[in-house]
Amino acid sequence: MLNYTEHLSFINNKFTNINFNKHFHDYYYFSLIYKGKLLYKNENEKYCLSSGILQVVNPYEFHTTLDSTWSCINIMPSIDFVDSILGDMIQSNIKNKIEFKTIVNDEKATKLFYAMYYSFIDKAINQLEINLSVMEFFEYMLEHHTIKNCYTIANITSPKKNIKKALEYMNNIDMKDNLSLDDISLQINLSKFYFQKIFKNCLGITPSQYIQIKRVNWAKQMIEKKIPLAQIAYECGFNDQSYMIKIFKKYHGYTPKNLNSLKLHPCD
Repeated sequence: MLNYTEHLSFINNKFTNINFNKHFHDYYYFSLIYKGKLLYKNENEKYCLSSGILQVVNPYEFHTTLDSTWSCINIMPSIDFVDSILGDMIQSNIKNKIEFKTIVNDEKATKLFYAMYYSFIDKAINQLEINLSVMEFFEYMLEHHTIKNCYTIANITSPKKNIKKALEYMNNIDMKDNLSLDDISLQINLSKFYFQKIFKNCLGITPSQYIQIKRVNWAKQMIEKKIPLAQIAYECGFNDQSYMIKIFKKYHGYTPKNLNSLKLHPCD
């Protein structure tokens, strides 16, 4: 198992009358609701989630939140972290995407989730006990709540070759670069107007929104490393620190200051 302090973060969130536009994360998002109701929509279904339900958002899964008030505990492990646990379980390298079920209504999973969360915040618990609680939760989830026959991950895939080529280009840029529609459309030999149209038809968001989400996800990783916000704003291509904070909150529901990562709050 990889070091959880570098590959996992958590936060206790309270949201009031919140709408989140369509977006994605480049990590797993485990959320246990303990108060209120969440109206949630992913690429397949709409859900009305209430207290005691464990929700999972898989990496690169588009989702939205619809005018909801709820409180929840979020635990966010990286793709590499989850892969490493499964790799330890089966003693083999992971070649396929690991995809969890969206809704987990399982009393044992809920208890293990709570135990893991409280091990993070209770300073009386030692590192060995934390490791054991993390392993127990994720091993249980991997054994009982994954979707079988998952496809190989390739960031976000698209049935259209031009869109796939554009995504490969967009996923490999230096985030501080000022990437424009002209730049991207030039790479795939399409007019920027036609490119924007087919991109939104395929993914449901514009190329500009996609880049913005990538910048926010990258900013989150840097925040967890205690890098100054002004430097993060520059490195991630935001105009200034204030604008970055505004966009960060738009997609995460909290500001960078509120982000409690294990690296920022180690459990000794």
